[in-house]
Amino acid sequence: MVLSHQGIKRKNKLILRLMEALVYPNPAAYREKLIRFSALGDINYSELALKAGQLLEQTKLSELRTNIARSLSELEMFTEEGERTYTPRRKSAIDERMEDLVNAPLAVEDALVALFDHSDHTLQRRVVETYVRRLYQTYLVKGSVRMQWHRSGLIALWRFSEESTASSSLLTVLSDNAKDDNNGEKRWGAMVILKSLHFLPTAVSAALKETTHASSYTTEGVVPSGLVTPTGFGNMLHLALAGVYHPMSLLQDSGDEDQAQERVSKLAKALKEEKLGSSLRVAGIGMISCLIQRDEGRAPMRHCFHWSSVNQCYEEEPFLRHVEPPLSNFLELDKLKGYKEMQYAPSRDRQWHMYTAIDKAAIRRMFLRTLVRQPKSVDGKGELTTSITANSVVKSLMGVLEELELHAHDAMAKSDHVHMFLCVLRAQELSDLVTNSKKVEITRGKEDVAVAEFLRDLAYQVHDMLGVRMHRLAVGEWEIRFRLDSVGVANGAWRIVVTNPTGHTCIVHIYREVQDPNKQEVVYQSPLSVTGPLDGVPVAARYQSLNIIERKRLIARRNNTTYCYDFPLVFETSLRRIWTSGLHNGDTSNDKVKFKARELIFSEKQGTWETPLVTAERAVATNDVGMVAWCMEMSTPEFPGGRTILVVANDVTHNAGSFGTREDAFFASVTDLACQKKLPLIYLAANSGARIGVAAEVKACFKVGWFDELSPDRGFQYLYFTPEDYKLIGPSVIAHELKLESGEIRWIIDDIIGKEDGLGVENLSGSGAIAGAYSRAYQETFTLTYVTGRTVGIGAYLARLGMRCIQRLDQPIILTGYSALNKLLGREVYSSHMQLGGPKIMATNGVVHLTVSDDLEGVSAILKWLSYIPPYIGGPLPIVKPLDPPDRPVEYAPENSCDPRAAIRGVEDNGRWLGGLFDKESFTETLEGWAKTVVTGRAKLGGIPVGVIAVETQTVMQVIPADPGQLDSAERVVPQAGQVWFPDSACKTAQSLLDFNKEELPLFILANWRGFSGGQRDLFEGILQAGSTIVENLRTYRQPVFVYIPKTGELRGGAWVVVDSKINSDEVEMYAETTAKGGVLEPEGMIEIKFRTKDLLECMHRLDPNLISLKIKLQEAKDDHPRAEVIRQQIKAREKQLLPFYKQIAIRFAELHDTSVRMAAKGVVKKVIRWEESRTFFYKRLNRRLTESSLIKDVRYAAGNNLSHKSALSLIKDWFLASKVGDSGEELWKDDAAFFSWKDDPSKFECHIQELRAQKVCRQLLDIGSSKEELQALPEGLAALLEKVQPSMRSELVEKLRKVLNS
Repeated sequence: MVLSHQGIKRKNKLILRLMEALVYPNPAAYREKLIRFSALGDINYSELALKAGQLLEQTKLSELRTNIARSLSELEMFTEEGERTYTPRRKSAIDERMEDLVNAPLAVEDALVALFDHSDHTLQRRVVETYVRRLYQTYLVKGSVRMQWHRSGLIALWRFSEESTASSSLLTVLSDNAKDDNNGEKRWGAMVILKSLHFLPTAVSAALKETTHASSYTTEGVVPSGLVTPTGFGNMLHLALAGVYHPMSLLQDSGDEDQAQERVSKLAKALKEEKLGSSLRVAGIGMISCLIQRDEGRAPMRHCFHWSSVNQCYEEEPFLRHVEPPLSNFLELDKLKGYKEMQYAPSRDRQWHMYTAIDKAAIRRMFLRTLVRQPKSVDGKGELTTSITANSVVKSLMGVLEELELHAHDAMAKSDHVHMFLCVLRAQELSDLVTNSKKVEITRGKEDVAVAEFLRDLAYQVHDMLGVRMHRLAVGEWEIRFRLDSVGVANGAWRIVVTNPTGHTCIVHIYREVQDPNKQEVVYQSPLSVTGPLDGVPVAARYQSLNIIERKRLIARRNNTTYCYDFPLVFETSLRRIWTSGLHNGDTSNDKVKFKARELIFSEKQGTWETPLVTAERAVATNDVGMVAWCMEMSTPEFPGGRTILVVANDVTHNAGSFGTREDAFFASVTDLACQKKLPLIYLAANSGARIGVAAEVKACFKVGWFDELSPDRGFQYLYFTPEDYKLIGPSVIAHELKLESGEIRWIIDDIIGKEDGLGVENLSGSGAIAGAYSRAYQETFTLTYVTGRTVGIGAYLARLGMRCIQRLDQPIILTGYSALNKLLGREVYSSHMQLGGPKIMATNGVVHLTVSDDLEGVSAILKWLSYIPPYIGGPLPIVKPLDPPDRPVEYAPENSCDPRAAIRGVEDNGRWLGGLFDKESFTETLEGWAKTVVTGRAKLGGIPVGVIAVETQTVMQVIPADPGQLDSAERVVPQAGQVWFPDSACKTAQSLLDFNKEELPLFILANWRGFSGGQRDLFEGILQAGSTIVENLRTYRQPVFVYIPKTGELRGGAWVVVDSKINSDEVEMYAETTAKGGVLEPEGMIEIKFRTKDLLECMHRLDPNLISLKIKLQEAKDDHPRAEVIRQQIKAREKQLLPFYKQIAIRFAELHDTSVRMAAKGVVKKVIRWEESRTFFYKRLNRRLTESSLIKDVRYAAGNNLSHKSALSLIKDWFLASKVGDSGEELWKDDAAFFSWKDDPSKFECHIQELRAQKVCRQLLDIGSSKEELQALPEGLAALLEKVQPSMRSELVEKLRKVLNS
């Protein structure tokens, strides 16, 4: 098997050669084998699959030829009576079939050409007419095609129209029902079907004579030989060499340039014959198309010749090879002429024309062009979920995307950037652009604006379906051109130009084609207020090389990430999806979406450390620092009025995203700004770590001092400069002078300093600075890192220092590259970066909280995370109106053990949703892959965001991966019991407590632990330290905390200790469900200590009547030893019989000490809450406590933080009760409605708060008065204070001070 796999390349080569020799002449005979070969999906078989697919298409060509012949054949045209008569009905049927072929979406041109030599002359005429009508479909003068037999072959003649004023003759196209003899300049076309080039002069002469018989077929003014070409192509001549045995058809179209040139030379020689060339030119023929029919298994060959005014002859136009001239203009091939060495290849179905070229910087570009043909009627129109136009475009695009996927693994055929162009031939109506379900309302005179909006929606529809797949296949831009009809002032040619930067996001521009009166040419014009980059550009302008933005996007895509400047669009797209998801109060209006990203830059051009940042509008990709940042303002469902975040990102296109000193300074400035404003800071990581540099100016001119100039193998002594070089770059080095015996002076290099900053250790120093800054930012504000690209070294440390981290599944977080580690280890150990720091490592060790598959999902996860936190530190919680009623019961009811996720978010049971404790679809689990015995995340309770910690009750497996760097290492799978804290899960709990506290979230702990795992390995791995950290983080928690022992749950031993309410009595409240248990030990363990066998026996002898009776008998028979011994044996037997039952009694006895009622009686839990009612209770209690906490903060701030939490709450309680004269105290204090009513009226307590403020200021002034130095500085302080306040307030304040001083 191994040898077989090693020989894949040789076997592929053999099969390909067999295909050339055997299959190519008759592929239909090998159809089944070709289907199997084309289905091979492995990269090793990509070339074989592509070749098999191409041959398979040839078999389809043969089938299509047969079907067309049958469709147009006389044999099928019967009347109902079976008689062959020429009736109008029969003629109409023939016309319908021809029209169906003209509009067929399939590429039927090659199949029609294959029938040009058919023996049935009637069928031959129909085939030729169908071909002509299809070729000139959009501008053929209706009914003008006529046929003429000649002894040399069949001659077809027709008329067509073109706009003489357009810069490109077919840029504005006439619709079928708009064509008449007075519209546009008339041209004529002719086609001559020949058996051999020998008949060419005779057949052409006959055709030209036919065109001159009637004036209606002549052009206005015959152009003499040597004059310039008339407007547009002029008159057209098509030559078709029919019959597969003529010499020209025997040259296989293998792509060999010599064979192609031989064909061209023969055709050119025939056309250069003086008499023939002169007559053609006099007839005004500007373009000659030559078709060479081949056998039915192969496509025909095509060549085009145009009149050269320079050489005064017809020369081949290589660019139009393989394409008929009327169609080439619709494909806008002239736009591609700016590229040299253009290579052509048709798609397998021959509907797409593929052109490959090399752009600047060796960028391989591919241009794909196609014509979209639509049937006259669309079946199932009512069933379409998209518009008719969008449906046609999507079908066409899907075909070419399959083609691109075949080339995806071929390095020679794969392109860096693909541009697609689709020209829809049939004129579209407004109803074609919109779905049936959409109501069309257009204001008269505003048709163009309305159409532009419809087209924008159409573009988004197509992109939503295919954008990701396009981006994966390097499609950077796609363009649709079509003509609108019956839309008033919006009639005419339109363009949709879509840039595809990320696959999930797109930039859409809509243009009309209008005549510029100044330039006298057709130009692009945007009908909307926001203009596009092509506004005013001539439609015929050639494609330019990729601009700097596209090149940078390409670099980013090669690094498998998104270009940093495209992320604002990703944020906006994700925000729109959130609003349109319909999950927020049913409001899906796009008017709600407000998004603005303002770039942050240094206030000075050469900004460095401590340079402040300012917002600025500057062109994309003009940054000179490898980091960019934005201040993003957005309206979210939680904050419709808007919230602000700061986003900073590596620019992977600038020095591979590495951190130099300026990047470090910029990152530090953004971090400082976030800490100053208390705004969330999002870091988008894609970097290569600290920058590595050398002094380029030194590298370019240093010289080597060898021991022996003639023998370098003896080694070198030093590096040096010549005196001339040292004068130029002396400041870059520290050197000393050396004078040789020969008199030569050399400057020996001792140290290299470098002219530029950021070459070595200074980058490491900067990395240390930003590490400290980001760590401080975690303490002072909200930080979140999204790893969108490979992140290395300091980038990896930042991902951890920010604590919260989201990782893309295909991007690693590493300290050192795998190749460097292999060199360090001295052998090839690691094979990829993902092996070191992929999600399999980072998502299971606590570094990564969430993993996502792509950047849109990553940004969506960021916005989802932000939906749980305040807009700034100390701000209001993002509370929304819940869709899940807060007063609904908890329907999920555990029987034996409580599934934590079902308890949190509910569960589906036989198609019915059983609600959990928190809002439906609001729970986002984090750190899921690490320490699986604990479940952590964020949820919402009645629309209020909360942190959640719960306990896994099932045994889970901890997988410890093997390290390839250690030869004796092996993967270990360690089982971890449910309801137990292990070192990793205890660390996870402590970390989550810290995160939730920093995010200012209320906390719910669904406590269901039996205790800590205290084995030797656990103690060695830090279980004691982790448990202590839980206590510390709970002690310092500053938001309401609810510890709830859920249904069937239990909390025992050390697990109770670390979450007890007395750790932080100000914030922590404990509750228990009616079935909950709590105690020092489990009942089984407790009875081993407090109810041992001796105690069980005593209990038996106290309770069991038989034992009591036997004991009395034993006392009576104490002198009768034989009888006493028998009684003793009876007692032992009875004890043995009862012992199992009394153990159960003992366990039950112990359990009765652990009930929730006893917990409440002892005051260790605040209340016993039934599971079904827990959601309603906790929602009300959470609301009350948040309201109290808000007021407590105000009171403590007014008092100068001299009040404790309890003292502030006591004051509030006193104020509240004092305002309710005559009401009972405690019962009124528990009345939430009364409290909320009182809180909503600040006048009832504002005077008390003002009194606290006055007391605070008095204390501060008294403190000043206790110091002579501070008292002397008081006037200056008052002056500064008066200067700062408003003038009106200043006057009032001065007057009050004057009264105090005069009193």
